[in-house]
Order: sequence, then structure tokens, then C-alpha cells
Amino acid sequence: MGLGIQILNLNPCYDHWVIISNVPKTPNVLRGDYVVKLVDGKGLNIARVFNRLGFQDYLCINVLGGDVGKIISSKCREEGIRTAEFWINDENRINTAIVYEYEKRMLMVNEPGPIITEDEIERLIQYLESIVEERSTLVISGSAPRGFTAEDMAKIAQMAMKKGCRLMIDISGEWLRKLVDFAPEMVKVNGDELKTALDLYDLSVTKLFEIKQRYMINVLCVTFGKEGSITLTENRVFHARPKLVHSDFSVGSGDSFFAGYLYEEAMGKSMEERLIFATACGMANTLKYGAAIFDLNDLYEQLPLVELVEERL
Repeated sequence: MGLGIQILNLNPCYDHWVIISNVPKTPNVLRGDYVVKLVDGKGLNIARVFNRLGFQDYLCINVLGGDVGKIISSKCREEGIRTAEFWINDENRINTAIVYEYEKRMLMVNEPGPIITEDEIERLIQYLESIVEERSTLVISGSAPRGFTAEDMAKIAQMAMKKGCRLMIDISGEWLRKLVDFAPEMVKVNGDELKTALDLYDLSVTKLFEIKQRYMINVLCVTFGKEGSITLTENRVFHARPKLVHSDFSVGSGDSFFAGYLYEEAMGKSMEERLIFATACGMANTLKYGAAIFDLNDLYEQLPLVELVEERL
């Protein structure tokens, strides 16, 4: 087990959730009833769940820029999120969620995010070499700034391998295609993103096991939203799913799931315990607006509502 968890959050953002409780009185004019503001990005969501669980053996490494970066930095301090910061010139993104509460639906508007230069990428990799601890767990979660290539991601993976880090990833697209070549300890990925990244049509257990073996992935976990997840270990397959779906407001549920898994693993829990707890974290996330926002009471109430089925390969 590594000495701690280092979370690489390459593309953080600042989120506004505008909640509209009733049908607007004026056409084409939306007036929010209240607003939820929070720092976001997959890595920061994992860190927020860790804080909620009282787990402090982590560091979230954020790439920040501009005035929005300053806001993210300030809000992280307010929340007590343990961070390290690498600064670039371009501005971090602001994302807006419009929640039509009266229709039980939402619309996410994501800005494109900053552009990182070649010089900044080179300095970032040098910075990571200096800050990532040897034999730690390196979590790479979420997207990257524009200009950051798959080859750049490979350099980070190579650095992690030299340091003896355990590589655990939740990422999509070209970055996923590149990182699976480094025999990651764990890949946690959304089913649609896995299909797109590896040009798959079939996500049967047989096919997933083939992928796991081909890329020498120790734990492959594929999530399917409200349908739950399939997790493959060396010779076991686990199907975890919620018995009750509370809402469709699931932004951040995958990150909450991953954080729950990482926490339980750090606590030395069994695979069964990890997946039940992780699924409960994802379920609890849907009970409140905002990513990775839930009460511990809500979390523990979900634990009996997780169904876990195991099959042998």
C-alpha cells in the first residue's frame, strides 16, 4: 500500500448550481430561487468526499489560472481541502448547472477551460516530479486543459512508475487510451467512456476480462449510472447496484463512488466492503444539489440499499 493518496486534478473549475423551484413567470427569463457554489473537477470532488469521511492522508494537486483560479484556491482553503497548486496563465473554467426543480431535470453548461502552453506543461511535469511521493497512490481523475496531449499524460505516468506509485485512473478519451498502457492498479471508468476510448461495442464480462488481461489492469471497475457497476479482480466479478434510485441529479456520483472505494481500500477493507460503500457514496450524492455533497447520515442509510452479487470467472 502506498504512503498516501496524491490526486492529480488537471482541470479544476468553479461551479454555480442555479435552482429554479417554480415555472418562470416571464418567458426566456430564468430567476434562480437559490444558488449552490462550489469548487469542482473530479479530483476536488474526491477530496471533498475524503474530508466528509474524516480522511486526511491525501493531497489534491490543482492546476490553477486567472481570477477563477484564485477563487478556487480560496474556496479550497475555506473547505479545508488539502491542496498543492501549480499556476498557469490562462483562466480556469466556470460551469453552470440550471436545475429545473419543478420538472426534475437539469442542464449542465461547461466552459471549454484554459489552454496550457508547452512551457507550462514542461514545468508542470517537473513540479509533479518534485511533489509526488514515492510509493504513494497517484489518482489521475478528470479531463486536462486544452493543449495537454496524450503524450504529456504518458510522461506523468512514466514519472509515477519510476517512483513506484500505484496508478489509479478515472479518465476518458485519448488520455485513457494512453494510460491503460501503463498497467494501472485500477481503472474506474464510465461504460460509455470506455466504449468510446477503446472503440468497443460489447461490454460483456468476457470482453471486460479480456481488456483487463490485455492491459494488465489489477482492478477494472465500469460504472453504468443508476444501473450500478461491474468490477473485475483477478478471478472474481462483482455486480453492485442500488436497490433504490433517489433522483436523476447524479453529477458527481461517479467521483463520490471512486472516493468511497479509495477510502475503504485505504482502511484495509475487503473488495465487497469497498464496493458496497462506494455505491452508497454515489447514491448519497444524488440526495443534494452539487457534486460530492452529502451527509454522513444519508450515506449510512444507503448501505443496506446496495445489492452486491459475485460471480466466479
